[in-house]
Amino acid sequence: MDTSKVKKILIIKWGALGDIVMATPAIRAFRDNFPDAKITILSNELMKEILPDGFLYDESIVVRTKGNRIDEQIGEQIQLVRELRRHKFDLAVNLRWTSEHCAILAYLSGARQRVGCGPRNMMWLYTINVNAPAGRYHEIHRNLDVAKALGLNTYDETPVVYVSEKNQEFSAVFFSENSLQKSNTICIHPGASRPVRAWMPERFREIAGRIVEHLQARVVVTWGKGEESLAHRVSDGLGKNVIVCEQTNTVGALAAVIKNSRMFFSNCTGPMNVAVAVGTPVVALLGSSDPGDWGAYGKQHVNIKSPLVLDHYSDEDERKAMEMITVETVWGVIQNKWAELTASEPKIGINES
Repeated sequence: MDTSKVKKILIIKWGALGDIVMATPAIRAFRDNFPDAKITILSNELMKEILPDGFLYDESIVVRTKGNRIDEQIGEQIQLVRELRRHKFDLAVNLRWTSEHCAILAYLSGARQRVGCGPRNMMWLYTINVNAPAGRYHEIHRNLDVAKALGLNTYDETPVVYVSEKNQEFSAVFFSENSLQKSNTICIHPGASRPVRAWMPERFREIAGRIVEHLQARVVVTWGKGEESLAHRVSDGLGKNVIVCEQTNTVGALAAVIKNSRMFFSNCTGPMNVAVAVGTPVVALLGSSDPGDWGAYGKQHVNIKSPLVLDHYSDEDERKAMEMITVETVWGVIQNKWAELTASEPKIGINES
């Protein structure tokens, strides 16, 4: 593709926290390869917490979404199509490859060039088809392959989350008030998108207690909407070295707390991908998810996959998969990862007084 002729780009991507974070390397590739183009993102409100307007793209069009579809009345959707066409995009990029709705929007945008890798029954709507491999294939690469199909340079596969000065100050104050140091802090996030996809709170609690006792480290427990009681189930009674974080009202605030931690331990969930984006080493628990698709991406991270491996999981199967990940298995991995991270540094103990 002659990039000099592309002046206006539409990128379509919405979803949950992890979905969007894993699309950010591809979004950055478009920014890097089209530095003078105007890039517009069509997404839900969450995108602006992860990548605000002016950071990797120029403007956003925000829509209400539900799963693969826009959750708006037909009149609002007609107005959306009219707005897209008014932009006169040269290139439309669909990064939500499972959505027929997104493929149709790319087509209706009126862009001369349209690129995407799915859904398979909608490939005729694109001018450039991306043949994504069948089977296990990491979501980061599914997104990057769309950029590669245009011949773009995709030199950096690391996800991105914007952390503002305000977010950094929030984290710095919290760490200072609790006498926390990055070199001696492990962040635990026990929540998940659905309870059946989360490890049991009492097991997170057991790990947190062992971290304090055996690793001489401190623990910060983070939580999302509706998860404060869960955070306290993990922390209560373990003493002052297991601290429940203040509420993080934005993705950036959560990212800043995780970035200030030496290691991050969680289920396979959105905050796990945030940790990957800010460069904090991750130990992640995967029940129904497969590391090849959705695991923490990068060699410095460790994914613990449940021994229950199925092609499809019911809710009962998902719960059973998490139950089959034992405390001893997890503790062994965390000990090894902590030893690796601290091997070349003097040991810093915690204050027991």
